[in-house]
Amino acid sequence: MTNSKLLPFITYDEALAAALMCKGYKIQSCYKVKTKFCFTFQAAEELHKAIELYWDDKLFVNARRLLNTYQDIIGTTNNRSI
Repeated sequence: MTNSKLLPFITYDEALAAALMCKGYKIQSCYKVKTKFCFTFQAAEELHKAIELYWDDKLFVNARRLLNTYQDIIGTTNNRSI
């Protein structure tokens, strides 16, 4: 993918978003779509590798940090009135 333009990654999965944040990827935007929140991450080849590892159950993150980040995401999205 060196010559192709990478598109931003979009997910509605709060757990995936939390795991990616624990690995250092920053949410570019977060907005409500009907009853769910959409999380957008800036495109990067490393990001897509992390996503593959997540779905293969091979992405290692600190458990406490993952829980705290997930709770922060849930708390933020529950308190947003968009």
